[in-house]
Amino acid sequence: MFKIGIIGRPNVGKSTLFNRIAGKRVAIVDNMPGVTRDRLEVNAEWQGKHFQIIDTAGYDLKEDLVKKEMQQQFFKSLDLADMFLFIVDGLEGLHPLDEIVCDILRQKGKPFLLVVNKIDSEQKEIHAGEFFSLGVDELFSISASHSRKVDELLDRIIEMIPENDEEIIDEDRIQIVVIGKPNVGKSSIINKWLNEDRLIVTSIPGTTRDAVDTEFEYKGVKYNLIDTAGIRKKSVMFKDRVEKYGYYRSYDAVTKADIAIGMIDASQGVTDRDVKVIADAYEQGRPVVLVFNKWDLVEKNSKVSNKFKDDISEKFKFLDNPPYIFASAETGKNIFKIFDAVNELYEEYSKRVPTPELNDLLQYAQERHQAPTIRNTRLKMYYMSQIGTKPPEFVIIVNNPDAVHFSYKRYLINLIREYYGFKGVPIFLKFKAKNAKDKDE
Repeated sequence: MFKIGIIGRPNVGKSTLFNRIAGKRVAIVDNMPGVTRDRLEVNAEWQGKHFQIIDTAGYDLKEDLVKKEMQQQFFKSLDLADMFLFIVDGLEGLHPLDEIVCDILRQKGKPFLLVVNKIDSEQKEIHAGEFFSLGVDELFSISASHSRKVDELLDRIIEMIPENDEEIIDEDRIQIVVIGKPNVGKSSIINKWLNEDRLIVTSIPGTTRDAVDTEFEYKGVKYNLIDTAGIRKKSVMFKDRVEKYGYYRSYDAVTKADIAIGMIDASQGVTDRDVKVIADAYEQGRPVVLVFNKWDLVEKNSKVSNKFKDDISEKFKFLDNPPYIFASAETGKNIFKIFDAVNELYEEYSKRVPTPELNDLLQYAQERHQAPTIRNTRLKMYYMSQIGTKPPEFVIIVNNPDAVHFSYKRYLINLIREYYGFKGVPIFLKFKAKNAKDKDE
């Protein structure tokens, strides 16, 4: 697919334009420079033409560790894209860094369009003229935040896409989100899978801010890998508005995923924060593969192994026999075994049970354990059906949903697992009154 990179110095509106073209809020946008760190990619369409847009870190000359990593991502994007949208700030005017970026693009020899952003009215068009000094024949003055003249820019973009360019949109992928507290190795393990430094990795907690999607294929199965910001306590993350955005991006990433990889730093053991992050994903209906990373740093003996197994049994008992893997993103040990666990969970996650079988099971359940009586009313269950997959969701039509005790509901869920598996997968069971539309428990 034709790839279009959005490039420029920090805080000129690259991510705002990226979101505008994508048609949704993919990248975090804030007035603070340097918010975008990792490279973001998304498929887009205009007038029937499909292409991919790439948001990049702003080109900067600062020397701190994260900035250096960001610049590596900047230069990698130069090799990935087929053409570029070179964004400049129309209100601030021509900047020395603009001239440097323009020279870099010319050295690469790839086509680009000069886009003067933040021109939100005809009166401000005069500010765009000075950018012709960069030696371009045409420029586009737009306002990404107000969507002013973005359609004209898109019309020009699709003119530059070759007619024979393959316009293949592949949505048939298992969506995997990698979650965990900061600095447990989420970005590192994705980089190891990809065999490239796709994501910025530093020892500084909170380096990843956005939820970053990356397509990947292993043993013929296609996946979409989603890296997320490390989740700390809300009281800490919400003090910083960018971290706050990152928290919500992580939450949204879990809701669109099929399977979650719960990363835990094995050298630190299982913490309350690990349990909370993983429990939140499971409560959203996402099966979780537990991955104990940095296993190479842990002293190996039976006492240590038994301690981790006890922690899994006690602290993660709500997951119902989750798959767990001891791995090392640093050495690569066991990291590809994770996909075997993902595939098994996905099969269970997608499973559907025929309604006749469920009704036979419901009858057996009542024969085996009579339904309870509440306020002189015995619970009557008429029939059961599966109303959804990913996650599996069941409904039982009853005479009185209020008569269902939580222990009997748990009994029914355990019976479904006993006969149909769903190992490691959350099951949602609701009860509806006969002839009632939305009387749920």
